[in-house]
This record gives sequence, structure tokens and C-alpha cells, in this order.
Amino acid sequence: SAGASTIDWGLILPRHERWLRTVVRSRVGEQAVDEIWQEVSLAAVAQRAPLADPAKAGAWLYRLAVRQALLYRRKRGRQTRLEGHY
Repeated sequence: SAGASTIDWGLILPRHERWLRTVVRSRVGEQAVDEIWQEVSLAAVAQRAPLADPAKAGAWLYRLAVRQALLYRRKRGRQTRLEGHY
């Protein structure tokens, strides 16, 4: 997309990484932070939800991180319930 070419994720992601990892850690604990950060980074680079304005990258990445943390917790909950049946 047009927005993807104007956004340098190699520059933006490291700038926001520390505080976003804190946001993720507060939701899922330490064990999954790396996995979720990788998902956030991949989603940003792949532009699955395009971002037109680079100035809004922080807010956009925040929403992405929260959504990925939520998906992770949901997946873990399903796995835990499934293991509980056996």
C-alpha cells in the first residue's frame, strides 16, 4: 500500500519497543513478551491493518500490541481448558 512505503518500521519499532513490551508484560506476564513482540513486529511490517500517518505509529502499535496480547491469552486459555479435559 502507499502508506507502507513511507513508513520505516526499522526505525519506528525500536523506538517504541521498550514501552510496548511493558504494556504486553502487564497483560500476559514475562514468559510471552518475546513471542508477542515478534507478532506485533511482523504485523506492523506486513501492514495487515494499514497505517497512513507515521505520526500515529505509537498509538497504532499500542492497539496492535494489546490485540496480540489478548489473542495470546485466549489461545493459552483454550490450551489450558483442553489439557484439563485429559
